[in-house]
Amino acid sequence: MPEQLLTVLKFCLLALLYLFFLRVLRAIWSEVSPRPASVVDAGAVAAAPAGPGAKAPRSTRKVRRNATPSELVVVEPAVRAGARAALGPDLTVGRAAGCSLVFDERYVSQVHARIFVRDGSVFVEDLGSTNGTWVNGARVVGQMPARLGDRIQVGNVVMEVR
Repeated sequence: MPEQLLTVLKFCLLALLYLFFLRVLRAIWSEVSPRPASVVDAGAVAAAPAGPGAKAPRSTRKVRRNATPSELVVVEPAVRAGARAALGPDLTVGRAAGCSLVFDERYVSQVHARIFVRDGSVFVEDLGSTNGTWVNGARVVGQMPARLGDRIQVGNVVMEVR
């Protein structure tokens, strides 16, 4: 091979290595960088109650474990309490704009968890998040069922299945 061609190939390889490292740094930076605090949704989450420190009223009715869940209600943090999302066949939770439920919280990964309904039952699946996903204090491994009244924690956000 001519020496000029080898030199061009070396520069191409070097350029590809730099692009790879830049891509890795960008991915790390997007996970670590702080974002403004706001709940954004793709049309599924209702607005939080008005007023500073306002809390949504906690349901006083008994939870029927055999009823079919129809929504997720944010319980914590208090500034987001009361926000609702209808359960559909497949919801993704995270900070990325493409998620069904977007929570701009520090401990929520870009694409954190998946909540889906199969045969009338709700299941939660962690999608390789940094801080894990929890159902009633138990870490989600694989696909974990969630029933009516169960609490799903994603980062600092706690949602209740209703």
